[in-house]
Amino acid sequence: MEEKLRYDFVEVEEPSDGSVLGRWCGSGSVPGKQISKGNQIRIRFVSDEYFPSEPGFCIHYSIVVPQFTETVSPSVLPAAALPLDLLNNAVTAFSTLEDLIRYLEPDRWQLDLEDLYRPTWQLLGKAFVFGRKSRAVDLNLLKEEARLYSCTPRNFSVSVREELKRADTIFWPGCLLVKRCGGNCACCLHTCSECQCVPSKVTKKYHEVLQLRPKTGVRGLHKSLTDVALEHHEECDCVCRGNAGG
Repeated sequence: MEEKLRYDFVEVEEPSDGSVLGRWCGSGSVPGKQISKGNQIRIRFVSDEYFPSEPGFCIHYSIVVPQFTETVSPSVLPAAALPLDLLNNAVTAFSTLEDLIRYLEPDRWQLDLEDLYRPTWQLLGKAFVFGRKSRAVDLNLLKEEARLYSCTPRNFSVSVREELKRADTIFWPGCLLVKRCGGNCACCLHTCSECQCVPSKVTKKYHEVLQLRPKTGVRGLHKSLTDVALEHHEECDCVCRGNAGG
């Protein structure tokens, strides 16, 4: 077997450190999934014949998108190792400018951050030159403002009768304020053609209202105070359109 793998094989190498992920020949079993640490692999095909015998070798590959969470860095890979699209996703996931610069320049992020806010005349933006800002623009505030108007819970007035599907009953107040997901997903982190804002955490909250129902057999209304349960969205998320139920 060793002799055969020396003259007729396919080899997959990790270019970032030169390690060999594996070497296989056509008669062996299909290898398991291999994950590159640097988003690159080098495939070396060696055959001791001028025309290799069929069936040959077939390699399937796919891009592994980093999973973003609040408790870890948005990307485990260095910025230089990411393609532009993935780097854009990684950059977008940071909540503060400090964390972003620390990711981009881990060895000198504090110096780079100071350079960004140093008021050098040649590097001043129009917001500074024309007096709209008294200092370098607060990028953290700009990001937070955009987040507040993106996919987040916000106040909506809803019809109690429509929410409860009770056409036989009148409620007062007829409309109540609830939290529902709203806003757009312009900076969606998913690699899909279109994202939509959907609730990721839903709770039922009770509201006391006046309930009016027709009396049975006689004229008039039966009046009572009652608790109605309405759906409130506590957390929202941007997902690929069509995957809202996933």
